[in-house]
Amino acid sequence: MYLENAVEIFYSKTIENKQDENEKTFSKMQQKGMVSNMKNWRKLMAGLCAAAMVGSMVVPVWASDDAAEEEADGDVADVTEALVGLWKDSAGDIYGFYNDYSFFGQWVDEEQDVLGAYALASDGDYTALVMQFANDDGTYDEENEVSYLVQANVDENVLELYDPDSQELTATLEPYEATGAEEDYNKTYQDMGELLTECYSGETDAGETFIYASNDDGSFCSVLVIDQDDNYVSFVGEGTLDEENAIVTITDEVSEMSLGFGVEANDDGSLTLDMGDLGNATVEESTIAVAVQGLKYAVENGTPMN
Repeated sequence: MYLENAVEIFYSKTIENKQDENEKTFSKMQQKGMVSNMKNWRKLMAGLCAAAMVGSMVVPVWASDDAAEEEADGDVADVTEALVGLWKDSAGDIYGFYNDYSFFGQWVDEEQDVLGAYALASDGDYTALVMQFANDDGTYDEENEVSYLVQANVDENVLELYDPDSQELTATLEPYEATGAEEDYNKTYQDMGELLTECYSGETDAGETFIYASNDDGSFCSVLVIDQDDNYVSFVGEGTLDEENAIVTITDEVSEMSLGFGVEANDDGSLTLDMGDLGNATVEESTIAVAVQGLKYAVENGTPMN
């Protein structure tokens, strides 16, 4: 990953990291529902998906704790590839599924955005889908999940979701089509999400929400900083890496303004991004869905400051 490369370079230069005597602990971000701490969500989802299949007729592909980290094969890989994209369900709600097994949903009637993670398991005949919705504080629990058996209806170009117990059809997912309205940016959000491969989120020293995301080689990067009053700055464009100094610089394609920061790894797994006179941000690994929701929230509710 692009930001991880900066960390590796930081260490390769044998720069001595001076740790504060008072160890900084990263508080989970909760502002505007933009959850950030999802360290164990892959393992959690693998276990939940295994549980969804147990007791029916199969032994799931993802039966071990580490299975979600491994390369999926066979039917699971096929279904995963087919599921990634933007969908509308039979109730009119919109879901974007991403390659890191996160999703971003928009419940239209409730006017509510939701985040979560998903997992798939297959025995070759049936495929189980488990969707785990994040709580408001970014945590996960078994009470906030739904499970389905999934079947593709090629003739109607929809995915059919069946109740795993009764095997009755409960919902369908059809590819989302833009409404044509000027304010419909859903495809734009999804296109960005499908470009991204990594996301880090957290807070600045001033308490602002900080979200960084990029693709593998840094040719497309995004930084969003938004405060409690919904004032925000954003930088979307190509990133460059100064290997000598381990500094990442992102230049916005529209404003041509740039943001640069050094990257330092902390003992607790978080990263400190040093932006010089602008202060620091402490971030940790998050999901692509967080980056997509952050962009949507800023565009629809915020005031741009750059």
